[in-house]
Amino acid sequence: MNPFVPREGILVDDYDHVLYKKLGFSRFDEADLGWSDTLKTSKLLRFLDLGAGNLWNYANMGLELAPLDGRVDWLNLPEGGIRNGGTLVVSNTDVVYQWSDKIPSDVPNVNHVLNRARKAAMSKV
Repeated sequence: MNPFVPREGILVDDYDHVLYKKLGFSRFDEADLGWSDTLKTSKLLRFLDLGAGNLWNYANMGLELAPLDGRVDWLNLPEGGIRNGGTLVVSNTDVVYQWSDKIPSDVPNVNHVLNRARKAAMSKV
């Protein structure tokens, strides 16, 4: 989906979500939010920043990507529809950075991730 990330750089787990579970990625209905300083209410409402048109496009794109047949049963979503993901920076066989989303849209600071990736790349030079 991101034109700046090559497809071979994206990890997509199978329908059993074994790797996601091993990495500690939770389901959003099981997440322990804690409501600490690291997770503010504003993160829950971040989708409002998209605006009506972009929010509609985002929702439609999500449904197009979802592995569903027929209508969406919002009360019985498939495992893949409720499992959170995360962000990994991997250098050779080492995970040098991991962020586990607590809720949808709980993403890390992009500059922080880039700095970790640059630091890992520079240490290999």
